[in-house]
Amino acid sequence: MHSWDRLTTDAVANWLDTLPGWLVVGTACSLDDLHLLCRLRPPDVVVGQLEPGFVPDFPLVFLCPTCGLATLRASLEHVPLVPLRRYAPGALTDREMEVLTHVCSGLSAASVASALQLSPHTVVNYKRRIFAKLGVQSRVQAAAVVARLGLIRTRPPETAAHESVPTLTHREHDILASIARGESVRQTAHVLGIAVKTVESEQRQLFFKLRVHNRAQALSEAQRLGLLT
Repeated sequence: MHSWDRLTTDAVANWLDTLPGWLVVGTACSLDDLHLLCRLRPPDVVVGQLEPGFVPDFPLVFLCPTCGLATLRASLEHVPLVPLRRYAPGALTDREMEVLTHVCSGLSAASVASALQLSPHTVVNYKRRIFAKLGVQSRVQAAAVVARLGLIRTRPPETAAHESVPTLTHREHDILASIARGESVRQTAHVLGIAVKTVESEQRQLFFKLRVHNRAQALSEAQRLGLLT
C-alpha cells in the first residue's frame, strides 16, 4: 500500500485489512520505502498513487485521491493476480517475521527463543539475517523500520479507544519521534540539543506512561495506541 500522505496510507490500509481475502503486508509513503517493502515482503498487488513503471514487477491498482473506496474495491476485484515468489533474495520468510515480531516487542533473545521453542543461538542467527535484510544494526533500528513500513499490522487506534491513551508532553513526543527514526540516546540528545542525562530522564517518564521497559517496546506500544504520526 502506497500513498504520499501518511494519514491516507494508514486509513486505506486499515480499510483494506477488513476486506475478505486481502491482507496488507506493509505501507510506504516514499518510493525508496516502497521498493524496500516490495523486496522484504513481495506483494500480489501494489495499491498506490504511482505510475505503472515504478513497480514493474507487480500488478498496480492506482489509488485515485478523488475516487471513493467503492471504486478502489472494484479495481481490486478485476486485477489479474499471478503467483509470485515469496522467498526471493532479500525477502523476509514467515519464520523471520515471527522472530522480528517478538524482537520488536522488546523481548530478549532468550525470551524469543522460549516463545518460539528455538534455541537462543538460533534466534541470534535469525536476528543477524533479519537485521542484514532490513539494513539495520540494532533492535531499536529494526523496530523503527518495521513501524515506518507497517510490516507488523496492528489494530487501528480507534479500536483501542476504550483504553486510557497517555498524554505525552512535547518533549516526550520529540523523543518518541527520535526513537521511531532509530536514533540512539546520544543521537537524540544531539538532535534535540539537550544533555544525554535529560534524554534519559525524559525517556524514563515516557516508558512509565507507556508501561514499557525499553525503546523497542515503547515504539511498539506507541504505534498500537496511535501515538506515531
